Amino acid sequence: MTAVSSSPSGILIYAEFLSNIRQVSIAVNLTSPSNADTAAEVTQGGTAFRVQHGGLTREVLLPERVAVASTVPVAPSTESLSWRLPISSRLPSESLFSLENQALPWTATDLRPGSSVACRACGNIFVQNGKISQWKDLPSENWAEMMEFWHCHKPHDHDHGHTNGDAEEADLTKRGYGASNAISAQETVGFVDITSFMFTESDCDGILFSSTTSGGQQHDASAPGIGDSTKFLNVSCKKCNAQVGFYSIVASSVSLFKWQVATETASTQAMPSTEQCLAATLTATISRSGCSKSVILPQKLEAGSEAGGQRALHLWALNPNVTYTTSQMEGKREAMKILYQCIDIDKAEKMAESMTSDVQDISFPEAVIATALEALESSNSCLPMKERTFREWKVGLLSRWSVK
Repeated sequence: MTAVSSSPSGILIYAEFLSNIRQVSIAVNLTSPSNADTAAEVTQGGTAFRVQHGGLTREVLLPERVAVASTVPVAPSTESLSWRLPISSRLPSESLFSLENQALPWTATDLRPGSSVACRACGNIFVQNGKISQWKDLPSENWAEMMEFWHCHKPHDHDHGHTNGDAEEADLTKRGYGASNAISAQETVGFVDITSFMFTESDCDGILFSSTTSGGQQHDASAPGIGDSTKFLNVSCKKCNAQVGFYSIVASSVSLFKWQVATETASTQAMPSTEQCLAATLTATISRSGCSKSVILPQKLEAGSEAGGQRALHLWALNPNVTYTTSQMEGKREAMKILYQCIDIDKAEKMAESMTSDVQDISFPEAVIATALEALESSNSCLPMKERTFREWKVGLLSRWSVK
């Protein structure tokens, strides 16, 4: 892709693939109203779009090949231009997106058995090479509830008396999927969640524990001085002190964030970013609950701890699957189109706790929330001027993991 412009922001082109109607939407912002010299055309056999205006030329690759391969009409005397062009061919069924089959970053099948796990920032080894003999994907968050429902409400058994509820729950727990049953870490096994890897403490090296995100470090997760209200311990890198995960006291397990570590994969896949892990969590939440609104709250290590001046993100997923290109960045990208607001913690917690609330609450470290907000703000400037706000919301794009 070649662009000739005296200023990177002189002409803005944004193209988005609308899969439901099989069209590519193209929007352009000009530096001044269009005139007789303004021209727009589809180039490179339907794979690129070029705009000329005021002595500037800008060209961008399109997210899908379009059927039109010529000049397109330009509306007069306006700084905002837009078109919708049909794509040139039928898409294969395997390329169609659904919430249930979304690509997740670093699943168990992507990872090499025996591969080490290291700090992405400094290279400090957390899990030594050869320590993990196998990787296993963890089930979805509501797995225990659904399995109990199935065994309690079998289609061929309509006895709902529940005369011996304690015995039934004990039986389910013996099978391994009672509602009170928790998955515990196992030695030499790496469990894979949407955003993290879970290990036993004995399989991990080079990490420190603390009951806060700064200071108070302990070398042992069971060290004295940890209060009864503490559910999790912060896990930081022993070499660079970066927060890399958390220790669950209930599950007796170390969880390392995917966006903070590096490991070997079965292919040449890139490493998932913070925003890609957040997007995967949002998409899974929508699939599970059917709710497109979420509040992202700072993670609390201790029950009842205060969030002291922190902020939360209120997100509303407009479209979980957007493929787009823009003259502001190179290449085709996949993302979620998000309406977002930065709100007070008190307001976010009230929304999450309300019985009539239409939002799901999700906890992430404060640094993740800051990074996500930065990414949304940056992507907002890539959108056409008219599409950057909706009422009291801002519009942004959250990068989504792709196997392509």
